[in-house]
Amino acid sequence: MGIDGEPVYSQVVSCECYVKARMAYLNGAQYHAEQGARPAHQTFDNFLLMPGSRDAFNAAKAWVDPKAKFLWLLIYGGVGNGKSHLCNAALDVLLRRGVKAKLVTASQLLAQLRTAMSDHTTDAVMAEYQTILDLIVDDLGAGMKHPGEPASEWEWARVEELLVARYERMLPTMVVTNLDWSQLPERLASRFDDREMARRIENTAPDYRSQK
Repeated sequence: MGIDGEPVYSQVVSCECYVKARMAYLNGAQYHAEQGARPAHQTFDNFLLMPGSRDAFNAAKAWVDPKAKFLWLLIYGGVGNGKSHLCNAALDVLLRRGVKAKLVTASQLLAQLRTAMSDHTTDAVMAEYQTILDLIVDDLGAGMKHPGEPASEWEWARVEELLVARYERMLPTMVVTNLDWSQLPERLASRFDDREMARRIENTAPDYRSQK
């Protein structure tokens, strides 16, 4: 209350019960799922290190470090060798730290943009991904036509639009793909060649499923 007995709204403090409930929600499965986490709880602690995956593992852990010396990370390599696990692990760390972060597959992103075209909300959808503090894009290229193939222009143009905007804003971005780095469109590949801002790491581990 102020000296006149009226509430001073600029000094309102959330009650302890609200703060606890809010923190429980932000650390809960529902919020994590809304931000793109998969049902399986994949963390850095339960990541299975295989020959060829250590560099990717270390790079993903370094990327989520508040003192990270780079903002952009590209992890590429064969299928089934833990790249998506690293995406989930990175998202888990960021969300538990209270960072606004999101994980989306490239095919999910493109599907959202196609749906948004029907009600003219494409710009709003794109803006969300262009401006969120930390973004993780998994499976770039999966379900998409390879760059240069007929009818591939729209898909790759949207991906390029997103990533170029984030690059210009210097926003932390992690991208995972089964494509080789050399197969990416030149404008995208060049962003990950910026040694002051980015790292690109090949995960050469074999398909985990073939090891079971």
